[in-house]
Amino acid sequence: MRSIVARYYWAIRFVIKQQPELKKYLTCCRHCQILFFTHPRNAGRNDLGCPFGCREARRRQKSTERSVAYNRSKDGKDKKVKLNQRRNQIKDIPASTTDRSVGSKVEADRTILFHIQMVISLIEGYWVVLKNIKALVAKLLRQHSIDLEKNIFYQYQVPP
Repeated sequence: MRSIVARYYWAIRFVIKQQPELKKYLTCCRHCQILFFTHPRNAGRNDLGCPFGCREARRRQKSTERSVAYNRSKDGKDKKVKLNQRRNQIKDIPASTTDRSVGSKVEADRTILFHIQMVISLIEGYWVVLKNIKALVAKLLRQHSIDLEKNIFYQYQVPP
């Protein structure tokens, strides 16, 4: 993990040396203290979470706090009683086949893709299309086959 972080900071320092005007977009995560580039409209803010997980964790934490507060209120308790009564009345409904963990993984990948798009756009000086970013990430994350005789490439599937 240290080597990944070291390479990440090396890349940030390299970009700042090449384009010092981007230093104003560099900010520190309020939770994990990692440096990251932020959107120009958020330049100078110090209350941001990084796009590497802290932002999503904070959003989930606040959502849980709001839900707990609502469920402890009179309206929330009444609604819960009605939902439980309705649940007991409904029978023979098949269970949902969707998996929430897969959806959150796709959302995390999309968040990282949007962050990569924003950072590359800052560095290049013009807005880079998300389709180009997906193609670049797919190319970088391509995995070669273990079998030396076959030239089959495994392709990383970028979320839509």
